[in-house]
Amino acid sequence: MLADMIEIRSLLQSRGVAYDGIGTAEWWEKIANLGTPLFLEDGGLTRKVLFLWRDPQGDEIASTAASVLLDVNSITDHHSWTPVCLQRHSGTDVWFGVLEVHSQWRGSYSFIPIERHQLPDVVRDRGDGSLIAQRSWWIDVAKQQTFDPFNRLPHVKSGWGLSSPLHMPNAPLELGWQEWEQGSLSMVNKDRLSVIDWDSSDLTNRRSCWLFSTSIGHAPLVILLDGENWGEASGTLSVLQYLTDIRQIAPAHYLLIASIDSKTRWQELGCSHLFWSAVVFDLLPKVSALMEVDGRGISDRLVAGQSLGGLSSLYASAYFPMFFSKVISLSGSFWWPNKALMLDAAAVPFNPVPANSITEQILQDKVDVSHLKIYQNVGSGERGMCHLNNATYQAIHQKGGNVKFELVHGGHDWLSWRSGLIKGLLFLMPAPLQH
Repeated sequence: MLADMIEIRSLLQSRGVAYDGIGTAEWWEKIANLGTPLFLEDGGLTRKVLFLWRDPQGDEIASTAASVLLDVNSITDHHSWTPVCLQRHSGTDVWFGVLEVHSQWRGSYSFIPIERHQLPDVVRDRGDGSLIAQRSWWIDVAKQQTFDPFNRLPHVKSGWGLSSPLHMPNAPLELGWQEWEQGSLSMVNKDRLSVIDWDSSDLTNRRSCWLFSTSIGHAPLVILLDGENWGEASGTLSVLQYLTDIRQIAPAHYLLIASIDSKTRWQELGCSHLFWSAVVFDLLPKVSALMEVDGRGISDRLVAGQSLGGLSSLYASAYFPMFFSKVISLSGSFWWPNKALMLDAAAVPFNPVPANSITEQILQDKVDVSHLKIYQNVGSGERGMCHLNNATYQAIHQKGGNVKFELVHGGHDWLSWRSGLIKGLLFLMPAPLQH
């Protein structure tokens, strides 16, 4: 505890905030003016980061919060009964924590206040202490996550709720996204999106899809899986329009295909031939017919996805080569179909090729990837996923595919994926040169 107090004092003093008076209204006002989190100016490969959370209920006497979990995506471990927690400064509403993070990291973080009956050791002792029990506990408490109200940047939607962005001082500049966070890009008007009500008899389900165009004529069609997360509120469409306007990426049409729910997503994006057959032979003709009304058309097709969507994007191009030749795969779930490798990253060998996986099918020439041009990345914080993605990259490269692979300082995180999407479009769909 003493070392932590010394660190917090040093961090605060380095930013001109006196340690005395911690937790007062005036002290919090200074923190709000600075914005959080706070970085120690040491200039090394890593930087110490101070996270602060203000307990809305007050000090330990008034508050029901027994602990506050700090979830920094792919840095803190939420697969453990001993997660990283903030500490309360006694007698105040201040919770704090210090982490050492790579100076080029970019990712999201959140706070999860929990009550005494939700403490991990209490829950573990009540049950069998298994990996499944721990996972169930985490999913339950993660619903209580909250973003950092003193972080000045726009919130980020994550798998559990709303998070806050953490851009370390040496993180690469995000083309387009930096302008979005600074507020210099306006949100795309919903009127620019055409809604397609897709009722699939083959899939026996119904969903909304959205079509957004930065072109008025024939242009590539970019399919974005998990489309509900790439809509106008996320800023993605504003960034795409901006990068088209400044001639960084080519004009295109973007088809956002929604995932209906978690169960359906697992069924459809886990290498489902039925799903992609329905997309190709049912949905795409509907999209083409809609576009033809005002003279637009499709010149090429690109499919992009993350996590299971990253797996599914490669699957679509391998099994439907007449329709897809360009792929953006972000943090692809190449453990599939061996779910145990997803649950236990430590079980992933250095160069893994799971049985019956798409990587194995590529290596055994059951599918041809020589026609593909692919942008693929994975976050350095994704542990076993790094090995799985690298093995898939090596297989594609060995079999003649044109693949650009990047290991980025990030995690299994929308904040990484939004950058990856743009990098992929810059590689696969650059703006034509002006004559």
